[in-house]
Amino acid sequence: MKKTTFLLFLLTSTALWAQTADQIIQNYINKIGGTKLDQVHAILQKGTMSSNGMDFPMESYQDTSGKIYSKIKMMGTDMTTVAFDGQKGFMFDNASFGYKDIPDSIATHYKSKAKNLFGYFYKYKANGGKVKYLGKQKMDSLQTDVVMLSIAKSPISGINDFTAYFNPTTHLLTALKVLKSGHIIVTKPDQYKSFDGILLPTKISTEVDGNPVMTLTIDSIKIIPPAPDQSIFIKPKQ
Repeated sequence: MKKTTFLLFLLTSTALWAQTADQIIQNYINKIGGTKLDQVHAILQKGTMSSNGMDFPMESYQDTSGKIYSKIKMMGTDMTTVAFDGQKGFMFDNASFGYKDIPDSIATHYKSKAKNLFGYFYKYKANGGKVKYLGKQKMDSLQTDVVMLSIAKSPISGINDFTAYFNPTTHLLTALKVLKSGHIIVTKPDQYKSFDGILLPTKISTEVDGNPVMTLTIDSIKIIPPAPDQSIFIKPKQ
C-alpha cells in the first residue's frame, strides 16, 4: 500500500512539474504577443552592437521564408556579416578577413531560425522539444522560474539543451543559458518594448563563462518590413 501511494505521488508530482513548465512558457508567449505572433512573417531591427569597447551601428533582418541578413557599419562602411537567402549564403570570416560560404551545418540552423522568429520556446512542441521545470533559481539578483528545453534534433550543432530563466512576475524571459564546446554562454534579453503589439527586448547582452562579450542595443524594430534588396544576398567579390 505504501509503495503504491509513493508511486502515485511520483507520477502526480511529475505531471505537475511538466504542467508548470508548459504553463510558464505559455505565459511568456501570451505576454509577448500570443496569437499575434502567428501573423508576423518578418522583422527588421536596427541599433548598436558593442564589443571590446567599440560600438558598431547594426541592422538585422529575418523572415519566415528563410531570408536572414545582418550588417554593421565599420569606419563609415557597411559590412555584411551574414546573408542567407533561404538556401545558401555567405558570412564574414574573421580569420581571412574575407567572406566564405555558409556550411551546411549552419545553413540548417538558419533554416530553422527563419521559420521561428521568436526563439526556440515558441511552438517548441511542433519542433520536437520537451520541457522540464527545474524549480526556482536566482539569476543575478532575481528569483526566477527555470525551465529546460531539450531538442533531440537541435538545429545548433552541439547544443541540445536550453536553460531558460523567466521572471515570475512579468513572465518574461530574462536569461538563456547553453553549454557549447565546454563554455557556458548566457544571453540576457532586457528592456522589453511593444512594437505593433509584439513585446521584444531592446537590450540583449551575451556572456561567455561569466565574461561580457557583446551587447546589442536596439533602437527600432519594424514588424513586417518591406522585403530586402536582393543584392544583399550576393557574396562580395574578393
